This record gives sequence, C-alpha cells and structure tokens, in this order.
Amino acid sequence: MRRILFLVVIVLAAALAGGAYWYRSGMEKQVVTSRWLAHPLKKVKSVHVRQGGEAYTLVLDGDRWVARVPGASWNVSARALGDRVRDYLIRVPELVPLLAFDGNESEMLGEYGLTEPELKLIVQFRDENVPPLNLRFARGESGKTYGWNSETPGRVYEFGGEVFEQLAHPAAYFLDTKVFRFNEEQVSQVQLVQPFGSSWVARRESKGFVFVLPGYLKGKEASSSELKLYLHALALLRAGRLVLEPAVPEKGMAALTIKVWSDDAKEPSTVEFFTIEDDPKHYFGRSSWLTVPFLLDAESVSQLVKSAFDVQGRNVFSLDIGQVALLVVVNGDRRYVVRRGHTGWRVDGGEKDIPGIDMALWRFTELQFEALPLNNLAATAVKLMHCRLLDGDGNELKGITFYADPKLPQGQCWMKNGDGMYYPVSARLLKDLQGMFPAGEPGKVE
Repeated sequence: MRRILFLVVIVLAAALAGGAYWYRSGMEKQVVTSRWLAHPLKKVKSVHVRQGGEAYTLVLDGDRWVARVPGASWNVSARALGDRVRDYLIRVPELVPLLAFDGNESEMLGEYGLTEPELKLIVQFRDENVPPLNLRFARGESGKTYGWNSETPGRVYEFGGEVFEQLAHPAAYFLDTKVFRFNEEQVSQVQLVQPFGSSWVARRESKGFVFVLPGYLKGKEASSSELKLYLHALALLRAGRLVLEPAVPEKGMAALTIKVWSDDAKEPSTVEFFTIEDDPKHYFGRSSWLTVPFLLDAESVSQLVKSAFDVQGRNVFSLDIGQVALLVVVNGDRRYVVRRGHTGWRVDGGEKDIPGIDMALWRFTELQFEALPLNNLAATAVKLMHCRLLDGDGNELKGITFYADPKLPQGQCWMKNGDGMYYPVSARLLKDLQGMFPAGEPGKVE
C-alpha cells in the first residue's frame, strides 16, 4: 500500500513539474513574440505628459518642438530640445516587456495600479483619422514597472524597474536652456554694452577681429584668441533656471547686453541681463533665442563681463626673430654687443656662446601690457636697461627700454619700444636679461 501511495505521489509531482514547465515555456514564448506597441510613433503632433502633480505638453510647432507648461490662468510656451523629444518617441515603442498579462481591463488596471497611474502619456498624431494613443505606467511593489496602452486595452505589460525612470521626466528635462544661438565659425561681429562700464564692438575682417568701438581703439586689432574663447563660453552658456510663470519686464536699462552677429543669421543673437532688487545673487535674463525669461547666478554673469582691454590684442610688438643678427644691451654702465654665429650667440671678445638668447628674443614677442599704456612716465620711474635688435646689415629692427617704478604692481616694469608709449609689462624678462648681462652698478626690479 505504501509503495502504491509513493508511486502516486511521484506521478503527481511529475505532472505538476510538467505543467509548470509547460506554463513557463508558454510564457517565455509569449515574451518572445509579444510586442508592447504595434507600430513606431511616427508623425506625432503632440505628447501630453502627466507625472504626479506636474503636467505639460510637447507640441510640434512647424519644424521645432515646444513645451507648453499650463498654470491656473496662463500657458507658457518654451523651446524644447528636439533631439530629446525625438529620442523619447523612439524609446517608448521600443520597450521590451518581460511578461504580458491578459484579462478584464478594469480589473487589470486596478490590480497593477494603472487606474490612476504615476505616469500617463497621451500621444496625438498629425493624421486626424488616427485616434490618440494612451499610455500608462506604474511602479509595482516588486520594483517592476507595469504598462498599459489603448491599442491592447485588455493586456498589462511588465517591464524592468528601470523603465519608469527612463520615461518619467519633468518638463525641465525637455526644455532648451541654451542662452545664445550662433555658429562660432561664422561670427561676424560682437558687441558688449554696459551703461556704466566698458562697452565695445569688434568686427571680423580678413586679418582677424578689429575694434569698431570705442573710438580710441577703432581700427586696432582685437585679440582673436581671447574673442574665440569668449565666444565659445557664450555658445556653451545655459540658463540657471527658466522662469515658467508670468514675468513683468524689468524697468530701466539692462546691466549687461551682449549681441553676436553671424553670417547665417538675419538678426543678432541677443541677451540682456537685469539686476533683481530683492535678489542680488541672481540676474534676470532675456534672450532672443529663448521664448521665456531665465535666471542666472551673479558669479556666472560677472564672468561674461569683458572690457575692451580684456579682448584687446595686448602684444607690445611683433618681430621676426630670424632677422635678428645683433643684440646690443646697455645695463647701467656696461655695454654688451652679442652676435649670432654658426654655433650660437657670443659677446664680442668672448670665447663662449651665451645660452638663452633665442628664448629671450621669442619672449620679447610674447610680452603683453598688463594695463593701458601711458604717454609719459611718472618721476618715480628709473631707467634700467636699453636693448637694440639689429639685422645683418646693422639696421635697427627694434629699440626697447626698461624702467623700474615703485608705483607699479609687484612684478611689473615699464617698457618703451620706440612708438612713444610706455607699456606696463611683466618684469620676468628684464630680470633674466639682468642676470645674463650684469650692470656695473646693478639695478634690480623687485
């Protein structure tokens, strides 16, 4: 009898195992053949998103996407990032379900938390004959994501838990926060305006950027490298926060206005910054690209303020160092004549080459003035060194004179290069030359 019961138990266990295997095999087959949506989301006109307490609509307006964020009595329309919207519309139909459950629609929605879901999408198509597509998503206690769509109302799909995070984005995720809109390679003119500070205009010409304003710099070269860095910073600038509620335009003049003209645009890309009376840590911004105002922290705005001096070409002079064949240095009561030879540079009457002369000549061309030059020096300035650079025929290429002045910031000296102007420059080159060519009665720059 026991043997018979034992055999019966074994048969039942085998039957249950076989049934479970058959059921699981059927489910796996269903997973492989099941699709979440029958078709990709093409020719979409709008996507209404409701997530928790937030609701917004992504709308195709002509050839660009905008985000409409509704409120109690207003509706703000802001630029949306087209690439992100298109990626979202591609991602949704490509979701791969783990399982699919068929049953009564209302019961299924209630069982999986889809009656009042955490995330709801309504997709409308440009073809009015195509009905809207409703999508719902909810997170289960198991950590899985459950989805439903109006194409197959009697079926609920189970996805991995990460799916909800991939789809549940706030409106800010889709908003374009780029402040300027221009092609860096096609910029033709830049303007910066401050009502109580430095204002300037620089225009690109064949040789690079030149100043149009201010008047004292008109026609002079601007620093192309500085302007390229500045334009790159403007191109990367993002709003700290978009103002998605009704905003009253600021009164008075903007504290800072920046305009960038491009060859491929009819109008300049313009941004204005206004101070906020009760919030000194932020500026209120208006952009010709963004359709809504924005806020930007005061530190970021301060980094956008560049004076004409900041973007001015500040090299004191240009020089082809290959033409220099003779260097005459007068330091104190000592005079040195240094000639270029086959092996290097050598002082007249000397037996050894002097290292570092070529580097010193190159550093002459890299000298930049640290502040605006002057026509006359103060009585506190003291002459320290005079250098003459001559070519192989004895013609003077450059004449440079260095002066010390206790009124200058530490590490600076005056330099005159023959154009009648005195430039405040770094004293490092002078110190090195003093070391190479000592004075009879040394004068040193602190």
